[in-house]
Amino acid sequence: MRVALVSLIGLTLAGAVGRLLLPRFFMRRYYRHAYAPIRLTATDGGDGPPEQQLRDVPWIATDVPACQSTSLQMIAAQHGARCSRAEIDFLMAFTYGFSSIPGTDAFFPGGVDPEVGLRDAAPYLGLRRRYYVTDDPALYVRALRSFLARGYPVRVALDMGRLYGASEFIPHSDVLVGYDARGYYLYETVCLPPASCTPGERPPGAAGIYVTETHLLQAVTNLARRFAYPWRYALTIFEPGPPADDLRPVWARLAHATLGGNRYGPPTGVAVLERAADQIERQEARYRVASITTGLEVAARFRRDNARFLRERFPDQADLARVADHLERAADHYAAALAAGAGGIADRHAARQIATMLREAAAAERATGAALLARAQGRGDR
Repeated sequence: MRVALVSLIGLTLAGAVGRLLLPRFFMRRYYRHAYAPIRLTATDGGDGPPEQQLRDVPWIATDVPACQSTSLQMIAAQHGARCSRAEIDFLMAFTYGFSSIPGTDAFFPGGVDPEVGLRDAAPYLGLRRRYYVTDDPALYVRALRSFLARGYPVRVALDMGRLYGASEFIPHSDVLVGYDARGYYLYETVCLPPASCTPGERPPGAAGIYVTETHLLQAVTNLARRFAYPWRYALTIFEPGPPADDLRPVWARLAHATLGGNRYGPPTGVAVLERAADQIERQEARYRVASITTGLEVAARFRRDNARFLRERFPDQADLARVADHLERAADHYAAALAAGAGGIADRHAARQIATMLREAAAAERATGAALLARAQGRGDR
């Protein structure tokens, strides 16, 4: 699995698309509105012990590009909300839909800005998200250590490539669980290169991966610069908050991610697949299937995970059983397209065959979105 695609699922929709296509004024207005940033002040940092290691956070690392939801999964577990990554994907709408990768033919399976997804999912886990920002590195370091000293695992969005010394820019999300005089201990969320860990779940108290303070700060600022954030440093903590149980907003987010409809840039949702099918059929480019291979591989796995979750979580809901059928059918078409394009596109017939498979997958995705929208509007089975 290529590192670039593994990490690009961590791109925010605004960061990836808006950075290239929207004026800076509108980008910054979006960030300030959607992210609800809280400016750090001197009172947010305080003296703590010279070393700290949290002992109540499990280390959960996956082998698929699901860094954002895995970050929240670990933090929710500390608060007593033990749940699967598939459930958090559902609450965030993180692994539903598609987004284009600007400047390429590739795409990744996820159509929701993960920062917004974290914000929206938190109440369903009995949590409240706090997103703190600053331009002052000293204040940022004090806040990191202060929150850790008070028992908060700290979620950080950063450039994974810079963190581990790779040359590639890799938007990513990790969880800090401790510090000492020189640096920090983090729980890596995706154990694929350039990370050297192995996927799995380790009990609370595991040491994690050690990174120096210099590397961490550089990785955080690299991400902020690439996405043109109105701040240089950001951190996220979660604290107990008012619980939510009305799933209608969740169904609406899932439907929006699946159906798409980005006005300001490249397509999102179903239109991403339809565009790829048109391009393959029209141009018969050998490289084009290769460029979307990883996206299709991950999409097939995510759609099967999504379907399994819906069947297990809502076993008596006929409309969601049909949604699960649509998702599994889409996954089958992604797998078939991968098999058909494994050796490249030999001729016009092969191009049409692959394009047809993608259009059939798009039809299944569109049926999924329509059913989810009906449930959001109160028209689904109960």
